[in-house]
Amino acid sequence: MTGCTFCDETHATVYADDRCFVMLHDDSAVRGHAMVVWRAHVENISDLSDDDATHFIRVHRAAERALLDITDCERAVLMKLGIATPHLHLHIYPVSATADRAAVMAAINGETHEEREEDFVRKLCARLG
Repeated sequence: MTGCTFCDETHATVYADDRCFVMLHDDSAVRGHAMVVWRAHVENISDLSDDDATHFIRVHRAAERALLDITDCERAVLMKLGIATPHLHLHIYPVSATADRAAVMAAINGETHEEREEDFVRKLCARLG
C-alpha cells in the first residue's frame, strides 16, 4: 500500500520472517522499545487467519521475553493503536515493575529517551535468531 511507512520503507530489524518483523522503535522512549509488525497491510489482529494470528502472537511473545531478559525489566507495556500508521503493529515497552503510571505515560508520549547501545542490538538479534 503506497503511503504506509511499514509497506513503503525498509526498516532495520532485529528479527524477520516471511510474515512479520520486529524492529526497535526510532524514539527509544525506553531501553528496548520495539514493535512487532505484520508484513501484509491489515489493521487488526482480527483481520488475520487463525494461523497467522497465532504466528504473530508467537513472534510477539519471543520478542517480549527477549526484551525483558536483556533489559532486566519485569513488565512489558503493550500498545496497539494504528492511528498514525493504520498497519498492524504492536509496541512493546519494557519497564520496571516499580514504574508508575506517570513514568509509563511519559515513555508512551515520547517524553523520555534511552540511548541504544550496539551491544544491546547484537544481543537481541542473537536471542531472536
